[in-house]
Amino acid sequence: MKKYLFLTILSAGLFFTSCGSDDSKKNDREVVTKPGKWEPTTIQLVKVVPLQTIDYPHTANCNKDYLELSAGNKAIFFRHEGTDCKVTEYADAFQRTGNNVSLNVLGYKISGTVAVETATNMEIHSDISEYIPLITAQFPEYEQYLSLLEGGTVKLSFIKK
Repeated sequence: MKKYLFLTILSAGLFFTSCGSDDSKKNDREVVTKPGKWEPTTIQLVKVVPLQTIDYPHTANCNKDYLELSAGNKAIFFRHEGTDCKVTEYADAFQRTGNNVSLNVLGYKISGTVAVETATNMEIHSDISEYIPLITAQFPEYEQYLSLLEGGTVKLSFIKK
């Protein structure tokens, strides 16, 4: 009986010790991604295991799309489109609080977290549900398959130019 009482007390102690309030302080500090031009490179779909990695769909024969970050985590996304490589600018393309980010991808708001960040690389992870309106609008032929991806993650990778 004493053994069970001891294990119960030990378990309770471990439970309350692991639930400290210091965890939230890490995300309260303001993180600033290095200003400059960040080029999207790959998009990876993961559902338990990586399913597919594709190159970011830059328009052929045009300059590559990029996210231009300025001070204060403000950004504009520059998309090159069409045979004439017309540039479309998307304002408020990147807002960040801690590791949480909100992206403006082709006019669609995508929320996610910065999972990897170095001076030259950044990877943003988002639930696939964040991309469903964008996928439906851009690729309506895939709409019937989107339910199969439920619970998946999209990893969007950038390199600093």
